Amino acid sequence: MVCTLQKPVDRQLREIYEAYLGDRIGDTTWRSLKKFLLESELELTANNLHEYATLRKSYPKLSLTPLEFRAILAAVDNARNSVPNFIIGEEFIRLLINQDIRPDISTIYRWFQQAGSRYSKSKNYPSEVIFVVIYRAVIWKFINTRRNKNV
Repeated sequence: MVCTLQKPVDRQLREIYEAYLGDRIGDTTWRSLKKFLLESELELTANNLHEYATLRKSYPKLSLTPLEFRAILAAVDNARNSVPNFIIGEEFIRLLINQDIRPDISTIYRWFQQAGSRYSKSKNYPSEVIFVVIYRAVIWKFINTRRNKNV
């Protein structure tokens, strides 16, 4: 049974999640999402809902266990914390290699294009662009690691 004080907070968080998605969700989906976050040992907060919504929007067919989701969030946070406010392209490639992320150069060009920029090893990038690229790089590493385990 849910406490009556929890209901307004729950409704507010659901509305925040729906705003991130840009669409309404059903009651069953909301209960499943709350259960998933609790199994991930994450609190039901606007930030965690935003991270989950971002992942779902970027990779709608990616299936994850709660443990994998938590590991991805930790990897993304770790990668974001290792990036300075501004970084040149060549340094960014070294940063990826240090984190054992070694995609093809065409993949890196695509990530930068999806972030609204163009990749150049001599260009200076703000953290906002790099965060989008880092996010994609971490997910790419996760998918490739999973694929290599199954082979």
